[in-house]
Amino acid sequence: MKKLNLVMLLFASCLSAIAQNKTLSLDEYLAIIQQYHPVAKQAFLFNQKAKLNSQMALGGFDPKLSANKERKIYDGVTYYNYFTPEIKVPLWYGIDLKGSYTEYEGAFVSPENKVPKNGLSYVGLSLPIGRGLFIDDRRAALKQARIYQSVARNERQIILNDLFLDATQSYTEWLNAYQNTKVYTDAVKLALIRFEGTKQLFINGDKPAIDTLEALILLQNRQFKLNEYQQQLTNTKNALTAFLWLENNVAIDPEKININPDSLVFETPAPTQLLQTSPATIAQQNPEVQAYIFKLQELDIERRLKLEEIKPTLNFNLGVLNGGRDGFQNFNTPYINNNQKFGFSFSMPLTFTKQRAAYSLSKIKIQDATFTLNDKQNQIANKWRNYLNDYFTFTNQIALFEQTQANNKALLKGEETKFRFGDSSLFLINSREQKVLETQEKINELKAKKVKTIQVLKYLSNSF
Repeated sequence: MKKLNLVMLLFASCLSAIAQNKTLSLDEYLAIIQQYHPVAKQAFLFNQKAKLNSQMALGGFDPKLSANKERKIYDGVTYYNYFTPEIKVPLWYGIDLKGSYTEYEGAFVSPENKVPKNGLSYVGLSLPIGRGLFIDDRRAALKQARIYQSVARNERQIILNDLFLDATQSYTEWLNAYQNTKVYTDAVKLALIRFEGTKQLFINGDKPAIDTLEALILLQNRQFKLNEYQQQLTNTKNALTAFLWLENNVAIDPEKININPDSLVFETPAPTQLLQTSPATIAQQNPEVQAYIFKLQELDIERRLKLEEIKPTLNFNLGVLNGGRDGFQNFNTPYINNNQKFGFSFSMPLTFTKQRAAYSLSKIKIQDATFTLNDKQNQIANKWRNYLNDYFTFTNQIALFEQTQANNKALLKGEETKFRFGDSSLFLINSREQKVLETQEKINELKAKKVKTIQVLKYLSNSF
């Protein structure tokens, strides 16, 4: 309930941000996706499917009521008239608890079918001593249903992780375009001021016309670059809003929202615990790996079931007989010794050819799945190492480029000082300034790559 309230609070905060042109944080963005995106809702259907599968498996242990009624009258003579209701309660270990009542009368009833006038009740057990003692179809179905609950949760998480990864990549592209748009918006303002100043100096006769032309070309180049980033900003915003939905499966119209990304996302490092996780741990907890582990558990149940079939069928039936409808009225040793029904059934193939082949095939399936699991674990571990290396590389590169940027700004400031004393030119200032802009673009690009890498690390570690 607390989690739902948090989601609703975040969603309300997002609506406020949309209405008031405020910042949409990455956490708010993901919370809305989890609550309202159709794919996220679809993922949660796996839980309902798992519950229903468990319910179906439990149906194998439902008590069953049956009845058999038949009467034969010919030429006015009742040959036989019998009625036999029976209830059977499946128990664990393949045991069935049975209870029945028989009424049998008529002129031609076989001696072995005769019962007392008030009927004959029976309470007993059916015990599998051979095949079905350790596992049978109904117990296997229940065990598999329990595994399917874990499978369903895992499948749901895989779907959500895929959705969150795509969504966060889209958010990062949007943030990168937003940051670069801000950079060139300021650059265009500065170029416009410089152009107007240069033009006025030309009018006053203090500067040649070539300086005015150079300032104009610089302004036009930056306007073109700004236009490119504005186009990217619009496109990435449209891509982002494709992940945003309202209640009742209503998609958000990109034209009707006015929100900005959270710039702090570029400055947020990966959690320390995430970076310290070993590749072996990641290879074990990754949902795609877990899917193969659950598959192996299902195959092991199938193997045990096939092994059980390489046994003869030997079922014992033992019960107590009582006159009347109360089958529990006499339960003592002397009575049972004189009022009982006992029997057994036995069957087996002479070679078990089919059963042994099926068992061997089940073991091959396990081997095949194990090889696939090992390969998947190795792939995930290697991906983790590569993306972890990318993260530290991007971190170092960002630090290096930020130092370079500080130097570029110092050179620009120095060039502007020299220009005021007449020792430099507008061309050199523009060149220095262009280096600052290009370096800032590179820093934004590296920060975007770093954020994307963090999201992939979260994806691989199942920590969204």
